[in-house]
Parts: sequence; structure tokens; C-alpha cells
Amino acid sequence: MKKVLYLLIIISFTSCKNKTEHNSKSLTKNSIYEQTDAYVNKMMDSLGIIGLNYAILLNKEVVHQKTFGLSNLDLQVAMKQDNLFPVASISKLFSSTALNKLLKTKDRSINETVGQILPERTDLPLSWRNLTIKQLLSHTSGMPDQIDYQIFLNPENDEFVIEALKDKPFVFEPNESTRYCATGFLLLRMVFEKVSGQNFEAYMKENYFEKFDLTSAEYGGFLKTIPNRVTSYRTVNGQLELFPLGYSPSMYAAAGLNINIEDLTKWIQYVLNEKIMNKEKLSTIWKPVILNNGKPGYFGLGWETYKLKNNIWMTGHGGAGISSVRHYWKTDSDETVTIILLTNGARNWLQTPDDINMTIANYFMSGVID
Repeated sequence: MKKVLYLLIIISFTSCKNKTEHNSKSLTKNSIYEQTDAYVNKMMDSLGIIGLNYAILLNKEVVHQKTFGLSNLDLQVAMKQDNLFPVASISKLFSSTALNKLLKTKDRSINETVGQILPERTDLPLSWRNLTIKQLLSHTSGMPDQIDYQIFLNPENDEFVIEALKDKPFVFEPNESTRYCATGFLLLRMVFEKVSGQNFEAYMKENYFEKFDLTSAEYGGFLKTIPNRVTSYRTVNGQLELFPLGYSPSMYAAAGLNINIEDLTKWIQYVLNEKIMNKEKLSTIWKPVILNNGKPGYFGLGWETYKLKNNIWMTGHGGAGISSVRHYWKTDSDETVTIILLTNGARNWLQTPDDINMTIANYFMSGVID
């Protein structure tokens, strides 16, 4: 009888101990998420962010997501988890990844030139035709950027951009430096369509949005009616106004995707879990392109990529200066952190979405912020 009583006491003690340890771990995790929520809420107030959705992934798994603020300021409509965001240049993560895979599938190379893939496009300046796909993807081409000439991302057609820029000088010789260039992604869309034999938007819908069940994903600028999309804002001369994120099909490889955070997160997980391409190919896309001086640029093959301090690397992309997707990893660890931060604008960006993204990541990977 004493032995039975003793065993019951031991079992009861062990059970209580395990429950206490489990509750302690859960409390610690919840405490961290409460801290990140509090930090994001603080940024909402100090920057005047209208509304946002954010998600945290640890080792490719979603561990926390939260919604703040309004999807429409005028109507005082609360932000929801399923609201679509015009993610602007974050679209490049989709198009560049798809193009890298397409080239491999069709046995084409990133070292081929525009002229080799588009020999019929004699309307393109020779200097443009001599650029490689690699230089366009990594923003090392030096070609004239249409944004510099007030040709934004809603041109009426390809020919309008070509005609306006064909005599404009290069900013630097190819591969001499890194400089963000929207025109390069117009050329990449043309390359994409030639290699695939299909319209860019139709290809992405069939091979990515439908295949991976990204039901919210849809291309279109602010003039296109897209149900459940947030209203975006910006501040001009101290005044908050609507942000006219206008995109035309010519520029869809550069920008124009609308998507909710659930589907964006799902797609990021497909990438990280090697459902689109294997780890070896992915590491090539994420590796910064080396410039002529031997130093790394700030982009891989379509993904912004660079090394932080403390053996931490970062890859991803921003969108219109109001959203940020970032994936972090250490060279000496298998642990990864991914932060997806989508906003519809703010009254001021004294701290950028990338700053906020890195601060959140630092809660889970110490050293992201030195």
C-alpha cells in the first residue's frame, strides 16, 4: 500500500512539473508576441500608420499574426486579415522567382542577353539588347530608369517607354554598381513572355496563383476595381492623401500584384519549403551578384539580399515604401525568421517598414539589429 501511495505521489509530482514547464514555455512565447504587438502598436501611434497586417514565421512555420488599424480611413473600416494589399515591388519576388524557374525549365541561361532571347526586337537600343538577364534581375544594368524621367509604372504600352528612353544615357557601365531600375523589369516581362510563349499575367495565374491556391492574388492598379482591397495613403507636403498606386500590364513583372497576407505567407512558405525550386537554386537567387570591383551588390537574382552583422543574412523586398517582406538566417544555424509586414500607408515614415521589420525580427534572432 505504501509503494502504491509513493508511486501515485511521484506520478502526480511529475505531471505537475511537466504542466508547469509547458505552461512556462507557453507563457514565454506569448510574452514575446505580446511584446511585438506592443511594439507594432507603438509604431502605429508614433508614425500614424493607417492600418496593417503582420505575420511572424519561425523556421518556416507561422507562429503569430495580427491585424491593426483601418483598411479605409474615410469610412473608418476596420482592417481584416483577408484584406488585399497592393504590394507594389514585392511583386518582383513572384516574377523573378518564376522567371528563374522558367529559364531553367526551358534550358535558357541568366547570362544570355536580351538580344539573344528577343532577336526580333530591333526597336530596342543596342545597349539594351547587350544587357544580360542577370544584370536586369540584379539591378546592375545601369540602364536609364523610367522613374527618373517621370514615366511611372502605368505606361500605356512597352513602346511608349522604349521611345521615351532609347536615347537616354546609362547611369553607369553594366555591373559597375547597383541601382534600382524599373525599366529592367519591363524588359524582363518581355523576356518572360517570349520564353514562356504566354502572356505574363495569364502565366502567373495558371502556374502559380491557381496551382498554389492563392485565391486572392490578382494584378491591377488602383483604377481597377478589386473587392476587399485596402485603400492606400501617403503624405505629400504634410498632408495625408490617397496613394495612387497605378500599374499597367507592361509593368506587372515589376509591380501590380494585389494579395492578402494569408496567401502571401502561403507563397513564402512554398518558396522556403522548396516547393518551387530546390535549396541549391534558391541559394543562387539569394546570393548577391558580384560587381566588377569584386564587391557584392545589394541584389541577388530579383531578391534584395545582403549580409547584416553577426553572421546574419537577409533577403526579401519592400513595396512602395509602405510594406516589407524579409527572411533572415544565420550562417552557423538552421534557425530562420521571416517577417511579413503589409501596411496601407502612414502619416510619416520616420522609421521605415524595413526598420520595423528588422526590429520585430530581432525579438527572435538577436543580432539582426546590432
